[in-house]
Amino acid sequence: MADNKLQRLKSLSPLDGRYGDKLNEVREIFSEESLIKQRLRVEVEYLIKLVRWLKVEKLDQKTEKKLKSWLKAVGDKEILAIKAEEKVINHDVKAVENYLKKQLEKMGKKQLSAWVHWGLTSEDVNNLAYGLMVKRAKETVMRETYKQLIDQLAKMCKRDKGVVMIARTHGQVAVPTTMGKEWLVFLKRISDWFKEMEAVKLTGKLNGAVGNLNAQVRVYPNKDWLGFSKKVVEGLGLEWEMVSTQIEPNTRLVKLLDVGRQINNVGLDLAKDCWLYISRDDLKLRVKPEEVGSSTMPQKVNPIDFENAEGNLEIANSFLLMMSNKLSMSRLQRDLSDSTVKRNIGAALGYSLLGIKSLIKGLTKVEPNKKKMLKEVEDHPEMMSEALQLYLKTKGESGAYEKVKEKVRGKKVSWEEMIEGLSQLQKQDLRKWLVKDYQGLAEKIVDKQLLLIKGLSK
Repeated sequence: MADNKLQRLKSLSPLDGRYGDKLNEVREIFSEESLIKQRLRVEVEYLIKLVRWLKVEKLDQKTEKKLKSWLKAVGDKEILAIKAEEKVINHDVKAVENYLKKQLEKMGKKQLSAWVHWGLTSEDVNNLAYGLMVKRAKETVMRETYKQLIDQLAKMCKRDKGVVMIARTHGQVAVPTTMGKEWLVFLKRISDWFKEMEAVKLTGKLNGAVGNLNAQVRVYPNKDWLGFSKKVVEGLGLEWEMVSTQIEPNTRLVKLLDVGRQINNVGLDLAKDCWLYISRDDLKLRVKPEEVGSSTMPQKVNPIDFENAEGNLEIANSFLLMMSNKLSMSRLQRDLSDSTVKRNIGAALGYSLLGIKSLIKGLTKVEPNKKKMLKEVEDHPEMMSEALQLYLKTKGESGAYEKVKEKVRGKKVSWEEMIEGLSQLQKQDLRKWLVKDYQGLAEKIVDKQLLLIKGLSK
């Protein structure tokens, strides 16, 4: 354990160093080890289906079971052996192919070796391996993390739906809202993008050197190679892509990366707003006596979780934007630059999830400063000038907007001063108006939307 901690202190990336403990699931999915295991899985699944479909060699249930048991048990020894092979031949996928052939020989099934990787190009294996890794990430750590954010925001919406506060447009006092309604805006946005993420189905291709299954058709011209390709891809749990160059078009992957970036943008927006609310003392941070906020200013309680979220989400989005642009293009039928970029998908999602986790942590540590916000609302009755000019218009008042504007724009005035000069009957009506009650349907909107969102994170 001590050695592991020391090793993390020597890591180049903070994802494996400082934040290593927070990203174990991401590392498990996107590590080099995981990529090799997924390549082996693709090769084994393809071999089994190919040999049986072509009926070229006997592959009984016992052998299949033995192969799959071996695949499940692949560990450090096998991974290191594959990496040693790669170092000699300088080809990562070919190293996997060679190692699998050796394993078949050990199992007494050398006759199957000729059919390992038969007709495939490396990208057939790689695109499926990455598809499986990204699919797993989407269905586990991404889904779970975003659900946690949705759950946390839903709790805050319900808790704070009646907490009145000043809403600001252009940074200036506008009209009242409630804290719960403002949390709801972010909850709705996150929920909408979450649904988009859930709808993305990762794809894969299996069609040879330039996407036409040339060699397969030449050798076995009467076989339904498109049907076989579809069966193999769908058997792995991915949707089949029939049309491609050597490279799978990455359309769905790019969409998922873009959706992830938009979720991050909502998180960024929320983190920045929380920072501003804390700086205004609208939100209070929970104080932990043992923590230090500044090396020189003992009074400090800093919004570090929101700042951490902001920085990591911005790093993540720089990765995601570049990947989205890069992976949607390729020179002619193939160039290798996308392969290098794909190796960093785990880093992009790592920074994304790290930022979201920090955001969630920050949200659990804040609560509204109700008294302060209520007093601030009550100190700004001019926020009801919006309704006042509309009220006067309904009474046939000529130039109502201009008259109210003259009284309030850029001035500090009381409600009595605002309604001065109106008829006694109008004053009688307007004196019942309280700025703290000027919230519109904020609470009702919260209740209605929470019912629509309820169950999304279940």
